[in-house]
Amino acid sequence: MTNAEFSNQFDVLYNNVMSNQAPGLDEYEKSVFLTKAQEEIVKAYFNPKGNKFLEGFDGNEQRQIDFSMLMKTSTVTSFATSVFDGRTAGVKSVTIPGDAMVFVNERLEVTRGGATVLLTVVPINYMEYARQMTKPFKRPVQYQAWRIIDDATGGTNRSADLIAGPNDTIVKYVARYVKRPRAIILVDLTNEGVTIDGVSAAQTCELDPLLHETVLQRAVELAKASYAGDLSTQIALGVSSETEKGMAQTGR
Repeated sequence: MTNAEFSNQFDVLYNNVMSNQAPGLDEYEKSVFLTKAQEEIVKAYFNPKGNKFLEGFDGNEQRQIDFSMLMKTSTVTSFATSVFDGRTAGVKSVTIPGDAMVFVNERLEVTRGGATVLLTVVPINYMEYARQMTKPFKRPVQYQAWRIIDDATGGTNRSADLIAGPNDTIVKYVARYVKRPRAIILVDLTNEGVTIDGVSAAQTCELDPLLHETVLQRAVELAKASYAGDLSTQIALGVSSETEKGMAQTGR
């Protein structure tokens, strides 16, 4: 769907829903609602509890096709020394791609005993790491490595520590991930003096065309809720987007 089609169909649906009683929205306002709707939908698709089908990214093949336009691969061969727990052997720090939203799978290439070995990277949280450290060997199993989010750089870039075996030398890290979709900006906003996600130039929707109608419908719902402003509408909106207001009212 082109930007013009998004704009025109938004007007048609919005006027039908509001019975032509609500004031019209300009292109910037429609862009804001479309961008927010897009982000909500993407997040919900990765959380099975957040969508009506109760399916995540790998729930069916269609889901994978839906996000194929956002799939990227990052290859890293240069690493920083990790300071995680003071370890050095088999542990390196890597910068996480700034546009990464959800990792799909990761692998690590190491040299072990003069041979190249491929390891499956398993993401773990701090609690799981602490539990693993109570075990005798305190390392991943033979063909696995761990990845734990860290901020070893001390800067604004997100980083992670890759933890392999004590006799492994980390050579390459490859990650396949879904990137955050860019904002939907219907027209150039330069002369308006406003931006969305720091961008003022017109941008089309990056999602697969199969999802465009869903994004459009959700954007109209958000616009209606914003205009209506009543408590029940705001609570329903909060439940869908999992804001504090929505969660508090439903006890979740």
